[in-house]
Amino acid sequence: MERRLTTIMAADLVGYSRLMAADEEGTISRLRNARTYVIDPAILEGGGRIVKTMGDGLLVDFPSPVLAVRAALLMQRNLISRESPQREDRRLRFRIGIHLGDVVIDGEDILGDCVNVTARLETIAPIGGICISRAIYDHVEGKIEAGMTWLGPQSVKNIPEPIDVWQVEVEGTAPSPVRLSGQERASIAVLPFQNFSATPDQDFFVDGLVEDVITELSRFRWLFVIARNSTFAYKGTAKDVRKIARELGVRYVVEGSVRRSGDRLRITVQLIDALSGAHIWAERWDRPIADFFDVQDEITRRIIAGIEPELGAHERGLALAKSTDNLTAWELCHRGFAELLSFEAGSQATAEKFLRQALEHDPNFALPYAYLARQRYALVLWGRAADVPVAVKEGLSFATKALEIDRRSDIAYAMMSLLLTVDGRAAEAMPVVEQGLALNPNYAFLHFAHGMAAVRLREADTTIRAAQSAIDLSPHDPSMFAFKTLLGIGLMLRGEPDDLSTARMHLREGASFERTTHYPFIGLALLALRAGNTEEVGTWISAALKKFPNLNAEYVREAAHPFYEGSPYCDYLDRLIEQGLPPGEKHLIEE
Repeated sequence: MERRLTTIMAADLVGYSRLMAADEEGTISRLRNARTYVIDPAILEGGGRIVKTMGDGLLVDFPSPVLAVRAALLMQRNLISRESPQREDRRLRFRIGIHLGDVVIDGEDILGDCVNVTARLETIAPIGGICISRAIYDHVEGKIEAGMTWLGPQSVKNIPEPIDVWQVEVEGTAPSPVRLSGQERASIAVLPFQNFSATPDQDFFVDGLVEDVITELSRFRWLFVIARNSTFAYKGTAKDVRKIARELGVRYVVEGSVRRSGDRLRITVQLIDALSGAHIWAERWDRPIADFFDVQDEITRRIIAGIEPELGAHERGLALAKSTDNLTAWELCHRGFAELLSFEAGSQATAEKFLRQALEHDPNFALPYAYLARQRYALVLWGRAADVPVAVKEGLSFATKALEIDRRSDIAYAMMSLLLTVDGRAAEAMPVVEQGLALNPNYAFLHFAHGMAAVRLREADTTIRAAQSAIDLSPHDPSMFAFKTLLGIGLMLRGEPDDLSTARMHLREGASFERTTHYPFIGLALLALRAGNTEEVGTWISAALKKFPNLNAEYVREAAHPFYEGSPYCDYLDRLIEQGLPPGEKHLIEE
């Protein structure tokens, strides 16, 4: 039986079944063209041989690791460029895994553990990304034009030993959802700050700053903070951040320095992603010594703002990877929130089940109550609430309970404000959301809630600022469709000449998400009406009805009319009915 050492690439098309179901002939044609003009030329340039193809994937043999990774990069970069005109949910995107190992030759086929490991590496890769093993990394380091991020040893199905994995960085591709081995919760370590003061006796002052930052961070229950005794063991040592992170089992590291001169302070702080060694942000404060405590609070807020969007996704990923039988209250809570953010029709019931189980484990845990309030809001938002007033009342009760347990729960403030807004009580919602923003001005969903209250109060400028703040704070947020839609509606209501074209752009983006609401479609139809383009009106109404077959004017009247009442669009429903929106009766949008 012939054996040889070789480099294997496994490439798999993401969402093949979904693409085929949406447009079978078009997908086949586009995939064939991608093979002809992108994939096969990249493989040929790297000297690769296609061992076999599956309907949605390839197994390729390369003569060297460097050639294989270069071919994979060329393929991914060209595909991203080629597919960019397509809607996000229609783009052809591949995951790629590459490994070097011993294989068994069986005619034209190859077999063995090397092939199995390569296939597992492909599943770890993000959409449009590349993951490689240590065997490949050791050969390509310094020889390819791309960064590489260490993901740590990863345990994968049917492979007895963990695989040490790196992600090859491809522009426009998200980080891999996997985590450092052994990192059971999203966590952070604040290292001792360096004392650059004129006299070394200021160490107590510098250490006191770090201790207080650690204490403040520890107030956030969703974040595991390494204790002072552990981090201060590194005081006075040369800091290799990645090594320290591995030893402490954290993803994020904070480091900094303090210089005191007379009555002035200069404090610098960096927040570092330990997976890549990249600085998420770095900031410097120059203040009088009298402002010391204000600076301390500001540092803590900036740390939370820098990591909150990534931490949220990280926590949900960890919870989904767990066996349900082993979930704790914390993990059950995040499992429930992950289900909620899938936006699927049946996910709300599953989300509620996990959140209630979390409360059975810990009845005094505020976060599940806050997420139950968000679940009720989601039912109303997506048109899935059998009784809207009842859903709103229950949601407000959950938000109230969360705040009774934890008066600093920013999520609960956001949800109470949003539910008051949809209940027609935007004037009551505004002080609630402002109180939440005072506690945490860096939470994107609070800014969204602020904008939702403002739009019902006809405060267009406030709506626009709030929506833009939400987008800036969390550019990869699962609710980006809602942030974009809100920004578009705010611009529509302000109605200045340049606003309308910008509103159209944002509403188009809101409508382009695979899981979105009917609001951006209705907004685009209204803009077309205002421009006198009746053909485009019909196009957007048809698009809305294709996505939401039960949509009708009566539902829109109840769900959206308060946003437009008294605006230039106040007669919109009659005109949309003339252009094809069914008059209908109010019922569930998605049943």
